[in-house]
Amino acid sequence: MKKIGTLLVCALLCLSTSSFAQVKFQQFKTPIRTWVNVSLASNGKAMAANMGGEIYRWTAAGGFVDLGPGDGFNSSIGISGDGNTLVTGHVGTDGNTSPAMWQQSTGWVDLGHPAEGCLIDGNWGDAWSVNSDGSVAVGLSWYCPGAEGFKWTKQDGSVGLGHPSNASSRATMISPDGSVIVGFYEDPVQGFRRPVRWISGCTDLFLGDSMPGEAIGVSSDGSQIVGQAADSTGNGRGFYYTDAGGLVNLGVLSGNDTDQSVAIGVSDNGIVIGSSINTFLWTTSPFVWSEKIGIRPLQAALVRNGAIIPSGLTLTTVLAISADGSTIAGLWEDAKFNQGIWMARLHGKGSLRK
Repeated sequence: MKKIGTLLVCALLCLSTSSFAQVKFQQFKTPIRTWVNVSLASNGKAMAANMGGEIYRWTAAGGFVDLGPGDGFNSSIGISGDGNTLVTGHVGTDGNTSPAMWQQSTGWVDLGHPAEGCLIDGNWGDAWSVNSDGSVAVGLSWYCPGAEGFKWTKQDGSVGLGHPSNASSRATMISPDGSVIVGFYEDPVQGFRRPVRWISGCTDLFLGDSMPGEAIGVSSDGSQIVGQAADSTGNGRGFYYTDAGGLVNLGVLSGNDTDQSVAIGVSDNGIVIGSSINTFLWTTSPFVWSEKIGIRPLQAALVRNGAIIPSGLTLTTVLAISADGSTIAGLWEDAKFNQGIWMARLHGKGSLRK
Protein backbone atom coordinates (compact mmCIF):
# COMPACT_ATOMS: atom_id res chain seq x y z
CA MET A 1 0.00 0.00 0.00
CA LYS A 2 1.53 3.32 -1.00
CA LYS A 3 0.72 6.75 0.31
CA ILE A 4 0.39 9.70 -2.03
CA GLY A 5 1.37 13.02 -0.54
CA THR A 6 -1.07 15.79 0.05
CA LEU A 7 -2.22 16.29 -3.52
CA LEU A 8 -5.04 18.61 -2.59
CA VAL A 9 -5.49 21.51 -0.23
CA CYS A 10 -9.14 21.64 0.76
CA ALA A 11 -10.73 24.79 -0.61
CA LEU A 12 -12.94 27.25 1.24
CA LEU A 13 -16.07 28.34 -0.52
CA CYS A 14 -18.94 30.51 0.62
CA LEU A 15 -21.95 31.12 -1.57
CA SER A 16 -24.02 33.84 0.04
CA THR A 17 -26.57 36.44 -0.92
CA SER A 18 -25.70 38.72 1.96
CA SER A 19 -22.11 39.56 1.00
CA PHE A 20 -19.50 38.77 -1.66
CA ALA A 21 -18.19 35.35 -0.88
CA GLN A 22 -14.54 34.35 -0.74
CA VAL A 23 -13.89 31.16 -2.71
CA LYS A 24 -10.57 29.36 -2.60
CA PHE A 25 -10.33 26.90 -5.49
CA GLN A 26 -7.82 24.04 -5.65
CA GLN A 27 -7.00 21.43 -8.27
CA PHE A 28 -4.71 18.42 -8.45
CA LYS A 29 -3.70 15.87 -11.04
CA THR A 30 -4.61 12.22 -10.77
CA PRO A 31 -1.75 9.67 -10.63
CA ILE A 32 -2.75 8.24 -14.00
CA ARG A 33 -5.00 9.43 -16.83
CA THR A 34 -8.14 7.38 -16.35
CA TRP A 35 -11.78 7.58 -15.31
CA VAL A 36 -12.48 8.85 -11.80
CA ASN A 37 -15.40 8.81 -9.39
CA VAL A 38 -15.51 10.31 -5.89
CA SER A 39 -17.71 10.33 -2.80
CA LEU A 40 -17.66 12.75 0.15
CA ALA A 41 -18.21 12.33 3.88
CA SER A 42 -21.13 14.26 5.37
CA ASN A 43 -18.91 17.17 6.46
CA GLY A 44 -16.67 17.06 3.39
CA LYS A 45 -13.54 16.43 5.47
CA ALA A 46 -12.90 12.99 3.97
CA MET A 47 -13.22 11.78 0.40
CA ALA A 48 -13.12 8.39 -1.30
CA ALA A 49 -11.96 8.10 -4.91
CA ASN A 50 -12.09 5.31 -7.45
CA MET A 51 -9.41 6.05 -10.06
CA GLY A 52 -9.56 3.45 -12.81
CA GLY A 53 -10.28 0.75 -10.24
CA GLU A 54 -7.65 1.86 -7.71
CA ILE A 55 -9.24 3.00 -4.43
CA TYR A 56 -8.06 6.02 -2.41
CA ARG A 57 -9.12 7.75 0.79
CA TRP A 58 -8.32 11.45 1.29
CA THR A 59 -8.14 13.62 4.40
CA ALA A 60 -6.56 17.03 4.81
CA ALA A 61 -4.10 15.65 7.35
CA GLY A 62 -3.01 12.57 5.44
CA GLY A 63 -3.59 13.43 1.80
CA PHE A 64 -4.52 10.55 -0.51
CA VAL A 65 -3.83 7.03 0.75
CA ASP A 66 -3.90 4.19 -1.79
CA LEU A 67 -6.04 1.35 -0.40
CA GLY A 68 -5.33 -1.01 -3.26
CA PRO A 69 -7.22 -2.25 -6.32
CA GLY A 70 -10.99 -2.49 -6.47
CA ASP A 71 -13.17 -3.56 -9.37
CA GLY A 72 -11.43 -2.25 -12.48
CA PHE A 73 -14.65 -2.49 -14.48
CA ASN A 74 -16.93 -0.52 -12.14
CA SER A 75 -16.73 3.07 -10.90
CA SER A 76 -18.79 2.54 -7.74
CA ILE A 77 -17.43 4.22 -4.62
CA GLY A 78 -19.04 5.18 -1.32
CA ILE A 79 -17.86 6.69 1.95
CA SER A 80 -19.68 6.78 5.26
CA GLY A 81 -20.97 10.03 6.69
CA ASP A 82 -18.26 9.96 9.37
CA GLY A 83 -15.59 9.32 6.71
CA ASN A 84 -14.25 6.12 8.30
CA THR A 85 -15.75 3.46 6.03
CA LEU A 86 -15.42 2.95 2.27
CA VAL A 87 -17.39 0.57 0.04
CA THR A 88 -16.93 -0.54 -3.57
CA GLY A 89 -16.12 -3.77 -5.42
CA HIS A 90 -12.93 -5.58 -4.44
CA VAL A 91 -11.05 -8.58 -5.82
CA GLY A 92 -10.71 -11.31 -3.19
CA THR A 93 -8.05 -13.96 -2.73
CA ASP A 94 -10.10 -16.28 -4.96
CA GLY A 95 -9.77 -13.82 -7.86
CA ASN A 96 -13.48 -12.97 -7.85
CA THR A 97 -14.88 -9.48 -7.36
CA SER A 98 -17.40 -8.96 -4.55
CA PRO A 99 -19.06 -6.05 -2.76
CA ALA A 100 -16.57 -5.03 -0.11
CA MET A 101 -16.05 -2.65 2.81
CA TRP A 102 -12.85 -1.02 4.05
CA GLN A 103 -12.20 0.24 7.58
CA GLN A 104 -8.89 1.12 9.21
CA SER A 105 -9.21 -1.63 11.79
CA THR A 106 -10.11 -4.43 9.39
CA GLY A 107 -8.86 -3.51 5.95
CA TRP A 108 -11.02 -4.94 3.15
CA VAL A 109 -13.89 -7.24 4.13
CA ASP A 110 -16.00 -9.17 1.61
CA LEU A 111 -19.71 -8.41 2.18
CA GLY A 112 -20.86 -11.61 0.50
CA HIS A 113 -24.00 -11.76 -1.62
CA PRO A 114 -27.71 -12.55 -1.25
CA ALA A 115 -28.81 -16.19 -1.19
CA GLU A 116 -29.95 -15.91 -4.80
CA GLY A 117 -26.61 -14.43 -5.86
CA CYS A 118 -24.81 -15.64 -8.97
CA LEU A 119 -21.22 -15.32 -10.17
CA ILE A 120 -20.96 -13.74 -13.63
CA ASP A 121 -17.52 -13.59 -15.27
CA GLY A 122 -15.84 -13.64 -11.88
CA ASN A 123 -18.06 -10.92 -10.40
CA TRP A 124 -20.60 -11.21 -7.57
CA GLY A 125 -21.43 -7.48 -7.65
CA ASP A 126 -20.32 -4.15 -6.18
CA ALA A 127 -21.16 -1.99 -3.19
CA TRP A 128 -22.28 1.55 -4.06
CA SER A 129 -23.09 3.42 -0.85
CA VAL A 130 -22.87 3.24 2.94
CA ASN A 131 -24.69 5.03 5.74
CA SER A 132 -23.29 7.49 8.27
CA ASP A 133 -21.55 5.09 10.67
CA GLY A 134 -20.71 2.25 8.29
CA SER A 135 -23.30 -0.15 9.68
CA VAL A 136 -25.40 -0.46 6.50
CA ALA A 137 -24.14 -0.81 2.91
CA VAL A 138 -26.07 -1.12 -0.35
CA GLY A 139 -25.27 -1.95 -3.94
CA LEU A 140 -25.81 -4.38 -6.80
CA SER A 141 -25.52 -8.15 -6.78
CA TRP A 142 -25.93 -10.48 -9.76
CA TYR A 143 -28.66 -13.10 -9.58
CA CYS A 144 -28.50 -14.53 -13.14
CA PRO A 145 -29.59 -13.42 -15.60
CA GLY A 146 -29.91 -9.93 -14.11
CA ALA A 147 -28.92 -7.68 -11.23
CA GLU A 148 -30.58 -7.02 -7.88
CA GLY A 149 -30.16 -4.25 -5.36
CA PHE A 150 -29.01 -5.48 -1.96
CA LYS A 151 -28.74 -4.23 1.63
CA TRP A 152 -25.96 -5.42 3.93
CA THR A 153 -25.78 -5.31 7.72
CA LYS A 154 -23.41 -7.14 10.03
CA GLN A 155 -26.33 -8.94 11.63
CA ASP A 156 -28.15 -10.11 8.49
CA GLY A 157 -25.40 -10.08 5.86
CA SER A 158 -26.41 -9.26 2.27
CA VAL A 159 -30.15 -9.42 1.62
CA GLY A 160 -31.72 -8.83 -1.79
CA LEU A 161 -34.16 -5.93 -2.11
CA GLY A 162 -36.09 -7.59 -4.92
CA HIS A 163 -36.22 -7.13 -8.67
CA PRO A 164 -38.85 -7.30 -11.40
CA SER A 165 -39.37 -10.64 -13.10
CA ASN A 166 -36.49 -11.27 -15.53
CA ALA A 167 -35.28 -7.67 -15.04
CA SER A 168 -32.85 -5.79 -12.83
CA SER A 169 -32.70 -3.39 -9.92
CA ARG A 170 -29.89 -1.50 -8.19
CA ALA A 171 -29.51 0.17 -4.82
CA THR A 172 -27.42 3.23 -5.73
CA MET A 173 -27.48 5.35 -2.59
CA ILE A 174 -28.53 5.09 1.06
CA SER A 175 -29.38 8.14 3.16
CA PRO A 176 -26.80 8.75 5.90
CA ASP A 177 -29.42 8.01 8.57
CA GLY A 178 -30.09 4.66 6.87
CA SER A 179 -33.83 5.21 6.49
CA VAL A 180 -34.12 5.40 2.68
CA ILE A 181 -32.38 3.58 -0.18
CA VAL A 182 -32.75 4.87 -3.74
CA GLY A 183 -31.90 3.44 -7.15
CA PHE A 184 -33.65 1.94 -10.14
CA TYR A 185 -36.19 -0.85 -10.73
CA GLU A 186 -36.51 -1.87 -14.36
CA ASP A 187 -39.81 -2.22 -16.20
CA PRO A 188 -40.39 -6.00 -16.48
CA VAL A 189 -41.76 -5.75 -20.04
CA GLN A 190 -39.81 -3.00 -21.81
CA GLY A 191 -36.72 -3.07 -19.60
CA PHE A 192 -36.26 0.69 -19.05
CA ARG A 193 -35.13 1.91 -15.65
CA ARG A 194 -37.62 3.47 -13.21
CA PRO A 195 -36.84 5.58 -10.10
CA VAL A 196 -37.35 3.62 -6.89
CA ARG A 197 -36.88 4.00 -3.16
CA TRP A 198 -36.90 1.31 -0.50
CA ILE A 199 -38.22 2.23 2.94
CA SER A 200 -38.30 -0.42 5.69
CA GLY A 201 -37.89 -3.07 3.00
CA CYS A 202 -40.87 -1.86 0.95
CA THR A 203 -40.39 -1.07 -2.75
CA ASP A 204 -41.85 2.31 -3.77
CA LEU A 205 -41.93 3.47 -7.40
CA PHE A 206 -42.53 6.98 -6.10
CA LEU A 207 -42.83 8.60 -9.55
CA GLY A 208 -45.22 5.96 -10.86
CA ASP A 209 -44.95 2.53 -12.46
CA SER A 210 -44.37 3.88 -15.98
CA MET A 211 -41.87 6.72 -15.38
CA PRO A 212 -38.49 6.08 -17.08
CA GLY A 213 -35.46 7.20 -15.10
CA GLU A 214 -33.60 6.46 -11.89
CA ALA A 215 -32.98 7.92 -8.44
CA ILE A 216 -29.32 8.69 -7.77
CA GLY A 217 -28.92 10.92 -4.70
CA VAL A 218 -30.72 11.34 -1.38
CA SER A 219 -30.45 13.71 1.58
CA SER A 220 -29.44 12.66 5.10
CA ASP A 221 -32.98 11.98 6.30
CA GLY A 222 -34.26 10.60 2.99
CA SER A 223 -36.72 13.46 2.45
CA GLN A 224 -35.05 14.86 -0.71
CA ILE A 225 -34.31 12.67 -3.73
CA VAL A 226 -32.63 13.57 -7.03
CA GLY A 227 -31.95 11.74 -10.25
CA GLN A 228 -33.23 11.66 -13.81
CA ALA A 229 -36.77 11.18 -15.13
CA ALA A 230 -38.40 11.58 -18.54
CA ASP A 231 -40.24 14.83 -19.23
CA SER A 232 -43.37 15.22 -21.38
CA THR A 233 -41.26 14.93 -24.57
CA GLY A 234 -39.57 11.74 -23.38
CA ASN A 235 -36.17 13.40 -22.84
CA GLY A 236 -34.29 12.73 -19.62
CA ARG A 237 -34.30 15.62 -17.15
CA GLY A 238 -32.68 16.02 -13.79
CA PHE A 239 -35.29 16.00 -11.03
CA TYR A 240 -35.70 17.08 -7.42
CA TYR A 241 -38.37 15.32 -5.38
CA THR A 242 -39.95 15.65 -1.95
CA ASP A 243 -43.20 14.10 -0.74
CA ALA A 244 -44.51 17.56 0.09
CA GLY A 245 -43.56 19.29 -3.17
CA GLY A 246 -43.65 16.38 -5.60
CA LEU A 247 -41.52 16.22 -8.75
CA VAL A 248 -39.56 19.29 -9.91
CA ASN A 249 -38.04 19.19 -13.43
CA LEU A 250 -34.67 20.98 -13.22
CA GLY A 251 -34.47 21.67 -16.95
CA VAL A 252 -31.24 22.10 -18.95
CA LEU A 253 -28.68 24.90 -19.12
CA SER A 254 -29.18 25.54 -22.85
CA GLY A 255 -32.97 25.62 -22.78
CA ASN A 256 -33.00 23.33 -25.85
CA ASP A 257 -35.78 20.75 -25.75
CA THR A 258 -33.52 18.05 -27.20
CA ASP A 259 -30.86 18.38 -24.49
CA GLN A 260 -30.92 16.24 -21.36
CA SER A 261 -29.78 16.60 -17.78
CA VAL A 262 -29.17 14.44 -14.72
CA ALA A 263 -28.99 15.34 -11.02
CA ILE A 264 -26.56 13.24 -9.00
CA GLY A 265 -26.42 14.73 -5.51
CA VAL A 266 -28.32 16.89 -3.03
CA SER A 267 -27.26 18.52 0.22
CA ASP A 268 -29.50 18.74 3.25
CA ASN A 269 -30.09 22.45 2.56
CA GLY A 270 -31.41 21.70 -0.92
CA ILE A 271 -28.41 22.41 -3.16
CA VAL A 272 -28.46 20.03 -6.14
CA ILE A 273 -25.54 19.20 -8.43
CA GLY A 274 -25.59 17.50 -11.81
CA SER A 275 -24.81 17.74 -15.50
CA SER A 276 -26.59 19.25 -18.49
CA ILE A 277 -26.03 17.19 -21.64
CA ASN A 278 -25.90 18.36 -25.25
CA THR A 279 -27.28 15.28 -27.00
CA PHE A 280 -26.03 16.40 -30.44
CA LEU A 281 -22.37 16.83 -29.43
CA TRP A 282 -22.58 14.57 -26.36
CA THR A 283 -20.84 17.14 -24.20
CA THR A 284 -21.70 17.78 -20.56
CA SER A 285 -21.73 20.94 -18.45
CA PRO A 286 -21.87 20.79 -14.64
CA PHE A 287 -24.72 22.69 -13.00
CA VAL A 288 -25.90 23.73 -9.56
CA TRP A 289 -29.57 24.18 -8.70
CA SER A 290 -31.69 25.32 -5.79
CA GLU A 291 -35.34 26.26 -5.55
CA LYS A 292 -34.33 29.90 -5.08
CA ILE A 293 -32.03 30.39 -8.08
CA GLY A 294 -32.99 27.58 -10.46
CA ILE A 295 -30.37 25.91 -12.68
CA ARG A 296 -27.02 27.70 -13.16
CA PRO A 297 -23.64 26.74 -14.71
CA LEU A 298 -21.52 25.58 -11.79
CA GLN A 299 -18.21 27.09 -12.92
CA ALA A 300 -19.77 30.52 -13.46
CA ALA A 301 -21.50 30.33 -10.07
CA LEU A 302 -18.18 29.62 -8.33
CA VAL A 303 -16.43 32.47 -10.15
CA ARG A 304 -19.23 34.92 -9.30
CA ASN A 305 -18.71 34.01 -5.68
CA GLY A 306 -14.97 34.69 -5.74
CA ALA A 307 -13.35 31.51 -7.05
CA ILE A 308 -10.05 32.04 -8.84
CA ILE A 309 -10.03 29.37 -11.55
CA PRO A 310 -6.92 29.34 -13.80
CA SER A 311 -7.37 30.53 -17.37
CA GLY A 312 -8.06 27.66 -19.75
CA LEU A 313 -9.27 25.35 -16.98
CA THR A 314 -12.72 23.84 -17.47
CA LEU A 315 -14.74 22.09 -14.79
CA THR A 316 -15.89 19.19 -16.93
CA THR A 317 -17.76 17.20 -14.29
CA VAL A 318 -19.26 17.52 -10.83
CA LEU A 319 -19.33 14.25 -8.92
CA ALA A 320 -20.23 14.81 -5.29
CA ILE A 321 -21.64 17.24 -2.73
CA SER A 322 -21.38 16.65 1.01
CA ALA A 323 -24.57 16.22 3.03
CA ASP A 324 -23.96 19.43 4.97
CA GLY A 325 -23.45 21.38 1.73
CA SER A 326 -19.92 22.37 2.69
CA THR A 327 -17.97 20.66 -0.09
CA ILE A 328 -18.30 20.01 -3.82
CA ALA A 329 -15.91 17.92 -5.92
CA GLY A 330 -15.51 17.00 -9.56
CA LEU A 331 -13.12 16.77 -12.51
CA TRP A 332 -11.25 19.45 -14.48
CA GLU A 333 -9.43 19.62 -17.81
CA ASP A 334 -7.01 22.29 -19.02
CA ALA A 335 -6.12 23.59 -22.49
CA LYS A 336 -3.43 20.90 -22.85
CA PHE A 337 -5.94 18.16 -22.00
CA ASN A 338 -4.41 17.49 -18.61
CA GLN A 339 -7.04 16.22 -16.20
CA GLY A 340 -7.59 15.94 -12.48
CA ILE A 341 -9.90 16.46 -9.53
CA TRP A 342 -11.07 19.79 -8.11
CA MET A 343 -12.57 20.31 -4.69
CA ALA A 344 -14.21 23.35 -3.13
CA ARG A 345 -15.41 23.89 0.44
CA LEU A 346 -18.46 26.03 1.15
CA HIS A 347 -18.11 27.60 4.54
CA GLY A 348 -20.69 29.68 6.29
CA LYS A 349 -24.40 29.51 5.73
CA GLY A 350 -26.68 31.09 3.14
CA SER A 351 -28.09 30.47 -0.30
CA LEU A 352 -26.55 30.64 -3.74
CA ARG A 353 -26.06 33.98 -5.45
CA LYS A 354 -27.66 34.34 -8.84
